[in-house]
Amino acid sequence: MSLKDSWQQQRQQRQQEVTQRQQTVSESLSATRQTRQIKAVQLRHELNVFREALVSESTAHRTELQQYCQRLHGETLAFLTAAGDRRQAQATQLAQELAIFVQVLRQQTATFLATAQAERGVAAQQLEQELVTFVDDLRSDVQSYLIELEAVRQQRAIQLSQALIQSRAKREAETQALFQRLAVFRTELRRFSQDLHSTVWGGNDAPSAETPVASQNGTKPIGRVSVLPNGTVAVTTTVGAFQHGSSVAVVPPVKAVKASPHDTIAHEKNVYGHIHQAQGARLTEIESTLGLTRFQAVDALRSLIKKGLITQRDRIYLCQTHLAHT
Repeated sequence: MSLKDSWQQQRQQRQQEVTQRQQTVSESLSATRQTRQIKAVQLRHELNVFREALVSESTAHRTELQQYCQRLHGETLAFLTAAGDRRQAQATQLAQELAIFVQVLRQQTATFLATAQAERGVAAQQLEQELVTFVDDLRSDVQSYLIELEAVRQQRAIQLSQALIQSRAKREAETQALFQRLAVFRTELRRFSQDLHSTVWGGNDAPSAETPVASQNGTKPIGRVSVLPNGTVAVTTTVGAFQHGSSVAVVPPVKAVKASPHDTIAHEKNVYGHIHQAQGARLTEIESTLGLTRFQAVDALRSLIKKGLITQRDRIYLCQTHLAHT
């Protein structure tokens, strides 16, 4: 068999196989198409059935939903009505309780204010009494302190006066010594002048030098007393008057002499008698018992303290005899 025949034979076989395959495919496609059509018809039928069932079910659900909404609306209306009634009752009860609480609170507030007002009145009276007592004690303390200051001032004035007197005596002694030295110096100066004159001009006709004596009229202190317009006494001393009209004046400090008030002297006996009888008294007691004013009592006490008849201890005036016994 030739190659061409073999090729043609194989070609025919291949063509037959292709034809058979085409027929097989066509048959398979037609069978598949028929099967698909059948399934499509069945599926369409099932879809129609499902649609009808879904529509009926949806209608039923819609009906149930409408019924549920109506039932829920009714229940909600009933709940709101009950809640409104209950809230109205609670509001009424709360208003009543609040009114009762406000009334009780007003009563308690009024009671508290009345009690506080009474306490403030009592406290004000006590404070006023304490303040009056404090003012009286303070005045007594101030008067006592002023009396003590007056006594201290008097003592210091006496000490200062004594110191001034001593200083004055010392200055007078120093002045006398200075004047004596000056007299000796003037004598020596005159003698030197005479010697110089005799040396220069010659002759012995110069007047002899005079030796000043401390007891001459020019060196004797001269005192003078004068009364000033304000009632004080001024003492002026002139020391050491010399020849040619020269003098030195020493004026000591002026000491004012004041007379004690007559009113204080008039009440001194009464004040001293009361202190002696009561064995010690305060300034307010002396004023109230003897009927004296503050100035009269203070002046009398100051005068008695200066005289050394009474003394003060812890704002109480005591006689010196009581202190000696104690």
